[in-house]
Amino acid sequence: MRRWLHLLIVLTFALGALGTVNRNTPARAQEGPTGIFYGTWPYQLPPDQHLNSFVTGGANENLGVAFWPLVELPSAWYIWAEERYEPLLAEEFGFDGEEAYVLKIHKDATWSNGTPVTADDVLGTYAIGRILVWEDFNYVDHLEKVDDKTVRFVLSVPTLRVERLILKTYIRSAETYAPLIEKSIEMFESGATSTDQAWLDLQTEIKEFRPEAMIASGPYVYSLDDVGDSYMTLHWQPNSHLSSQVKFGEIRIWAGETEATTPLVLSGEIAHATNNYPPSTQQAFLDAGIRILRPPLLYGAALYFNHNRSPWNIKEVRQAVAMVIDREENAFLQRGLSGRPVQYMAGLSDALVPFWLDEETINKLNPYTKDLEEAAALLESIGFEQRDGKWYDADGNPVQGEYIFQAEWTDFAASAQHATDELNAFGFDITARAVPWQQQLDDIRDGNFDLAVMSWGRGSPFPADHFTNPLRRFNYLGLTEGRPGIGFQMQFEWNGEQIDLDKMIADSAAGMDREAQKALVAQIALIYNDLLPCVPLSELVGTEPLNEQLLSGIPAEDDPIWQNVNSENAITYLILMGVLGPAQ
Repeated sequence: MRRWLHLLIVLTFALGALGTVNRNTPARAQEGPTGIFYGTWPYQLPPDQHLNSFVTGGANENLGVAFWPLVELPSAWYIWAEERYEPLLAEEFGFDGEEAYVLKIHKDATWSNGTPVTADDVLGTYAIGRILVWEDFNYVDHLEKVDDKTVRFVLSVPTLRVERLILKTYIRSAETYAPLIEKSIEMFESGATSTDQAWLDLQTEIKEFRPEAMIASGPYVYSLDDVGDSYMTLHWQPNSHLSSQVKFGEIRIWAGETEATTPLVLSGEIAHATNNYPPSTQQAFLDAGIRILRPPLLYGAALYFNHNRSPWNIKEVRQAVAMVIDREENAFLQRGLSGRPVQYMAGLSDALVPFWLDEETINKLNPYTKDLEEAAALLESIGFEQRDGKWYDADGNPVQGEYIFQAEWTDFAASAQHATDELNAFGFDITARAVPWQQQLDDIRDGNFDLAVMSWGRGSPFPADHFTNPLRRFNYLGLTEGRPGIGFQMQFEWNGEQIDLDKMIADSAAGMDREAQKALVAQIALIYNDLLPCVPLSELVGTEPLNEQLLSGIPAEDDPIWQNVNSENAITYLILMGVLGPAQ
């Protein structure tokens, strides 16, 4: 099968078929829309920003969930209220029994250089994704090219979750990444594994690749010349199959996080922002007549531990931390009424718990309500002692550390400051330190921290996605070689049983039988609740200002589209569908 795949894909690239593409293909004859959509995102400046969307510093971070889909389309968009996927880059998709998932690219889908989007682009995207150890390959054995527009994902493990993984993947231009695609396929063909040095070297090569230009499947495109200190601009391009329906000629993205964008919102210069605003700022928006969207997020702030550093590698210490912090206060200080304390501490959104955990499992969960006496008893049970109001470990070392938070994120900063105050009042010696948010991400991934505030959970209906945010996204399994992340080991003994937590999480999404999945989800929730890889503090809803004076076509407040979670942002969808336009 590997040899067959090689012939299907490698010949396309190795024989230079893509190398002959004319980058100056004439655009479709159509008049572009006028008007500007004004948004915000905390993007980086070049050279930190580049055009490789597979890795840190690309469109994935610098355009994010709000704007990346306008440039590189995913195959479909989930409509939460209707529990269905709306076609975008694909026009047909679905399971072929339990053996495969079939995806057909839209017949008119075209890249910004005028060439058609084909099955080769999907195959190329996933060839690189395999080298980067994408989660998809927990369930996908290999891909087959059915015809120029159709790809068949042959499943190693049937699962309902694979549909979401496939349809939410942003398909990249195979022309852009052709040499890396060829090397990725050859690496897989060689029989190498993800722990081999050659594989790791190719990961590094992918990480360091810098495309000269962005080739877009969406109706907007940009270059690094469009990235400025104050804002960056996405320009309408005529060749996407969605280009004729969008109503903005430009997408202007103002730089900055909450503090930088607040005056722009209040002065009427922003149509919509996805930044997170504190309660006082929300009230100022409302007083100015600016509507606030509150989409469900299914995630929030969590206290992350570095499990490679003492005493945070001790379970009882983590449990004590959970009982010291008042989560209700913490959540309110983050977002006011848009912040809610985590109730179940199960590693998945409280909103999903009743659908995935039975009553018996829920009753076994430790709620970790604030209890300073119980927290002290836990520490004393492992030989810690308190002297003159300060805690010391069993070796006489003070319980101390640094808690890093994102300087630009006012909500997470408030969470970190509150948690620090609570822990210090209890007798720890914690120093809170503000770090630029991009650096803070790298510090967590590099294991360069003691404590950190970062998001947990995920905008997904599947528990496995919620578990993997801290346990893969910020842990060694989901990071490139040499980056330990939080350092939480995924293989261990628990209650006399040998556990492979990564496999359990993958298996919890396997199969088509939801009832069978629930049993594994319940066991993972109990393990998470006991070991607390991180302490979930809040579950948030958005605080997104929407200036209705700058837009037309805004759906009514009771429209089901507003039920979409932030990961499938309603505003992004409404732009792509041509529903939103500039004010008339």
